[in-house]
Amino acid sequence: MRHMDGYSARTGFAFGLAGVGVAMWRWSVIPVLALGIALASVRVSAQGAPAAPPLAPVDAQTHRGVVDDTWIIAPRRLADATLQAVKNYADEGDIAAGVSLRYGMDNADWVVADVFIYPAGQGDEQKMLAQAVQDFRESVAFAERQEIYRNVWWGDEAPYTAKLSGGRKQAGRFLPIVFDAQSDMLTSRTYLFYRKMYFVKVRLSTTVDGVDSLIENADRFIASLLDGIDIISAGNCGRAPDEVAGPHTAKTMALALKREVATGCTTLPYNPPLEDDNRTVLHLQFGPDDWGASAHPTN
Repeated sequence: MRHMDGYSARTGFAFGLAGVGVAMWRWSVIPVLALGIALASVRVSAQGAPAAPPLAPVDAQTHRGVVDDTWIIAPRRLADATLQAVKNYADEGDIAAGVSLRYGMDNADWVVADVFIYPAGQGDEQKMLAQAVQDFRESVAFAERQEIYRNVWWGDEAPYTAKLSGGRKQAGRFLPIVFDAQSDMLTSRTYLFYRKMYFVKVRLSTTVDGVDSLIENADRFIASLLDGIDIISAGNCGRAPDEVAGPHTAKTMALALKREVATGCTTLPYNPPLEDDNRTVLHLQFGPDDWGASAHPTN
């Protein structure tokens, strides 16, 4: 599995379209989020992106980190799409940018399907989605100031609900844009979701004459993706020490682990699945200063 170059976890562009050569920038700042747990490691990129003041770091001497490890498990095969490439930004020392996945559409190889999964924190779903939208808009504005994108036109932002298997649903936001990239006019449909303390950003992009392909492929691809990926974190999950302590039998431990894994964060020992022909497994290992806990909401 090859790694991709020129990715931006913030803008979500990683074009490999014929005739399109877009210089990429990378914004590695994850703003500190209000309400509950938030990332405490805030970095300023080479372009001087603004950084929010961090929360107090986790005290590694007294308890485990809010999140010590995260495993992002993604299928190599989705409905009508195949995983082509992956990138783990932690390999470049930029753990806050998370990971990216590129899928190829079986019947629409002119569509670029990029997925970005990066740490968010804990908070109310609608407020977190609003934060994701704001971050994305600011990142595109920055790219426009750098003349990476020109003549950006925003369509109407709207709620989006992915219909998953078993009648489940995942609320999200949808933002379309059209812009010039060097000699080509491109169109992109961005879908933002918040799940298990992470943002999931899906960008389907192509030239403007292929916009119908984006619409035709979007719902099925997103539903298959969200059904297929899993995000499992291990740490103290923002709980007080007395919440994670106490005796357990083997049976209650197994049940507790299953329940906690379903929520996306476990305080119990977790053995991630191995990477194989059916899935890729990406590991993010956080230091004690990377996550912090806030006892009270912040403004």
